[in-house]
Amino acid sequence: MSGPARQPLTRRQAEVLAAASDGVPLRVVAQRLGITRERVAARLSEAYGRLDVAWMDRSERRAAAVRIARKRGLIPNEPNQEAA
Repeated sequence: MSGPARQPLTRRQAEVLAAASDGVPLRVVAQRLGITRERVAARLSEAYGRLDVAWMDRSERRAAAVRIARKRGLIPNEPNQEAA
């Protein structure tokens, strides 16, 4: 991946990406966070751009963004355990 070693995410982008890190559908992430599905999609799209994965195939984007964000310390290393 190109770009600087650490591209910052906003607090909300990081929160949404962390909540989506286990691969659940956007509607589930929205329920977890108490926001709309559209808002989840928008925050993820912004995060993908900042992490330079927006160009990737849709099936790979989220996992790549999570991997990069964890490596850079932008989100926790473990998925949210609250829903378990």
